[in-house]
Amino acid sequence: MKKLLIGGAVAAAILGGGAAVAQNAAPVRANAKPMARADVQARVATMFARVDVNKDGFITKAEAEAIKGQASGRRAERMQARQAGNHARRFDRIDANHDGMITRAEFDAAHQGAGKAMHRRAMRGGAAGFGGRMFDRADANKDGRVSLGEAQQGALARFDRADLNRDGTATPQERQQSRQLRKAQRTAS
Repeated sequence: MKKLLIGGAVAAAILGGGAAVAQNAAPVRANAKPMARADVQARVATMFARVDVNKDGFITKAEAEAIKGQASGRRAERMQARQAGNHARRFDRIDANHDGMITRAEFDAAHQGAGKAMHRRAMRGGAAGFGGRMFDRADANKDGRVSLGEAQQGALARFDRADLNRDGTATPQERQQSRQLRKAQRTAS
C-alpha cells in the first residue's frame, strides 16, 4: 500500500502536485502528520530523481507515460489478486435477503447510485493521468519537459494554498480545511 501511495505521490508532486499528496485523502487521518515547506521540496526532488530515467534533469512526457504504465501494471496485478474475494463480498452485498440468488430488484437497488460515482471519478480527472493534463500544467514554459524547478514550483504553490496560516507548515487540519474551501469554491461557481 505504501508503494502505491508513493507512486501516486510521484505523479502528483512532480507533475503539479506536491502537497496534493497530502491533500487528496478525505478526512484527517489519525496518523497524518504536519508537512513543512522544506519537506515538500525534498520529497519532490527525491521523486523527480526516480522519474527522470535518463538523468538529464528533465522529465519528458515519454518518461511520465512510462512511469504511468509501470504503476498501472502493478495496480492491475493487485486488483486481480483481490478480485476473488471481492466477487463474493459484492454478491453478498447485492443479495439483500441472503438467499443465494440475486433478483432483478436486488440488482437494480444495488446499482442505482453507480452512475453518479463513475461521473465523480471522471470529473476528478482520473482519465488524464500522469502524462495528461498534469504534465501539461507542470510544464510551465511549455518546452515539452518538466524541470525540477518547475516540479517544485507547482508543488510549493499547492503547499502554499494548504498552509492557511502561512507558518511554513501545513497541518492535516489545514489541508482538510483547504480542501473544503476549494470544494465550496467549485460548487459556488
